[in-house]
Amino acid sequence: MKYENIKSLVLTILVLTSLILTWNLWTYQPDFDYIDEGDSTISEVEINEKQEIGQLIQPSKLLYHFDGVHHGTEELEDLNLFMEELERWSLFDIKISNYLEEDFYSFMHGSGKMEVVFPTNIPLQTFRYITGFSDSGEIPNISFNRILIDFSRETFGSEPIIYLVQYEEKKVYQAKVRNLSTNDLSRTFYQTAKILPTFIYEEVDENRYVFFPEQAPKVRTGYYYAKQLNPEEFKNALFSNPSIVTRDQVTDGIVFRDDSSLMSVSRPYNNLHYVNPGNTGPGNSMDFNVIERGIEFVNEHSGWTGQPERFKLDNWTSSTNEHNVVYRMFIGDYPIFYFAEKGVADISQSWKNNEIYEYVRPVFEFLSWKSIGTSIPSGREVQQELANFSDLRNIQDIRVGYELKRESDVYIIDPIWVYKENNAWNKLNFTGSDDLEGGM
Repeated sequence: MKYENIKSLVLTILVLTSLILTWNLWTYQPDFDYIDEGDSTISEVEINEKQEIGQLIQPSKLLYHFDGVHHGTEELEDLNLFMEELERWSLFDIKISNYLEEDFYSFMHGSGKMEVVFPTNIPLQTFRYITGFSDSGEIPNISFNRILIDFSRETFGSEPIIYLVQYEEKKVYQAKVRNLSTNDLSRTFYQTAKILPTFIYEEVDENRYVFFPEQAPKVRTGYYYAKQLNPEEFKNALFSNPSIVTRDQVTDGIVFRDDSSLMSVSRPYNNLHYVNPGNTGPGNSMDFNVIERGIEFVNEHSGWTGQPERFKLDNWTSSTNEHNVVYRMFIGDYPIFYFAEKGVADISQSWKNNEIYEYVRPVFEFLSWKSIGTSIPSGREVQQELANFSDLRNIQDIRVGYELKRESDVYIIDPIWVYKENNAWNKLNFTGSDDLEGGM
């Protein structure tokens, strides 16, 4: 063998040896024992879908006022169209606005006014996820549940003004808006609103009015099969160390528990109830935002179910001890209610000490369905029924929704009228014939 051939062979062997050693170095993993530093980390669980805040916070209705005649819509397509407009805005110079309290009706519901009604108070800090803010300073610590746009008011200067209203307390703030043309907004929404359904109102308290459709909308009773969600995935998501969680089969479902928390899955209701009784802290921090934190919590395990149902913010409350938030299930344009048990048609949470204390939710999602046309009472018949109430002062909203029922493996959604009183939804039962109830 010639010298040059020997040198080439040696060089080839050295190159191959170097490659093998490099590969071993890159892929080597030392066999360390796991050291528990207090917080166990588990892999992210993805049960279904994540949602953006703007997808979960939407108006419940749009109202348009014309010389004593009122029109409105609760249809998802119309609400989404306005949300697309809202996303382009940029608010600035937000301050308290003065008005004559005796003129509150004309200020809010007079001719030339458009109202955007939200189902609950929206903190301005949360609203920044939906629209823009031009001010470089801190966003004011205020909440509102309506946006008022006054098309009868002449705009002076380059930026128009909108009003952010806390309706029950009659608090009004004004904000200047960039990227808003009131002429374009009027053409797109207000000038075409007379083709929308007529809305009537009930004066539930002095200078406070609840609007709802005069005629019953076209509605259908739906029949659904459902897919069950895997409770093991929720166990892995909700317990800090799933490996030590015990599972017990009980008469009406399954119970999971560890040293501090318990999660039960009900077979009759197909809902999940998680509670952390060890969380006995003094309350949440002053800057705790239960709407945002509640959405983030569900997103952490991708816990929002998909079509045909979806969820929207319904209500939130706070006290010195805890914060509560509810995200309600919708199908199409209407919310779903199950009055016997929470967590069947909604996702509800309680928070203490900046941590989840209680979490109740459905563990199913709708699949195939069929529907048949049905009828419900008109808004005028709703007014007649409200005349039988001894006190209307705590009523906050009246609308059409669905009542959820279950027969074996089939879920039925039946159209009904509901009213919101003291932040709780109730079915409006009609004292006339059974035919007025609507549905089945």
